[in-house]
Amino acid sequence: MDASKVDGVSQTKGLSAATAFQAPEVDPLSVTKRLQRDGRWVEVEPIRNRLIKECRQQGMSKPDAQAWTYSELNRLYPPLEAEWTAGSDYHLGSAEGGNVTGLSDIPASWGELPANASLQAEVSWVQANRLWVVEEKPNGATVVHLHLARMPAPSWSALGWLETSIRAYAKFVDVAAKATSVQDNEQAEIRREIQSIAEVRRILAEMLEG
Repeated sequence: MDASKVDGVSQTKGLSAATAFQAPEVDPLSVTKRLQRDGRWVEVEPIRNRLIKECRQQGMSKPDAQAWTYSELNRLYPPLEAEWTAGSDYHLGSAEGGNVTGLSDIPASWGELPANASLQAEVSWVQANRLWVVEEKPNGATVVHLHLARMPAPSWSALGWLETSIRAYAKFVDVAAKATSVQDNEQAEIRREIQSIAEVRRILAEMLEG
């Protein structure tokens, strides 16, 4: 990671609600989707979580902490390509990179979706439902039928990953592989901890018997 970015995101001391309001207002979902399209969300998500935590420790409210954090992420991680400028009018289902419709047709039965969930949950949802909901037309257009999904999306961000899988499948596969690797490492660590606990219990039991 760029050293200047590391320095920039670590300087949260002295933050306040007033500081948050001074930051340029950005849409958290738009910033998240842009970073996902750029393939940088895996790198940025832990930084986002740390920044929000540090802001909260400085006494900022949750909305102010989120507003400041996403404004800072938008500054530290500007668009990689010209078409994704800060003022670009991008929405789910736009014609950028091919006509994709239906991504905004959220079934009423899903209720209110949170902005984000864990990366593993979002990627797993896309992998489990993509074949059910994505219809590719002969003319090159793509129609998404969210009502055919086998389960509700875990977040709005998951819909962003679904869009990425449609527009840039290779990029999605790369992110999915990284998410799976992280999950496998976490599960391996849990297994090691369980084995360690079992070993301690075995030793204690032998000591008691002795």
